[in-house]
Amino acid sequence: MKKMALLMLMGMTLTGCLLTVDSDGRLLDNTWDEGDVNRLSIGNSDTEWVRTTFGEPSSRISYADGSAVWKYRNRSEKDTEVGLFLLFSVDLEQERLETLTIEFEQDVVTNYWIESERY
Repeated sequence: MKKMALLMLMGMTLTGCLLTVDSDGRLLDNTWDEGDVNRLSIGNSDTEWVRTTFGEPSSRISYADGSAVWKYRNRSEKDTEVGLFLLFSVDLEQERLETLTIEFEQDVVTNYWIESERY
């Protein structure tokens, strides 16, 4: 009985060492960051400032009335590995795509937003 209790106690103290988690992330394509987005000013920022700050957009749509929509994309990847001692290991990969969309009228920012997708 004492041996069984001792074995159970040892087993319970070692369980914390059996589970491992390792996670890392990396940017695959980064054209903008939150600091630059926070500096966007509706009604004040113009196409020249946006181009200087963010570079050329990933896509651009121009309309007949002179308005335009520019899109900038950020892609990142996160890899997480979870293992239970020697029994099993699971590798989870997640890709994230964030799109910054900026609308212009007469070369001035009228609206902007960020969309986020995970795969």
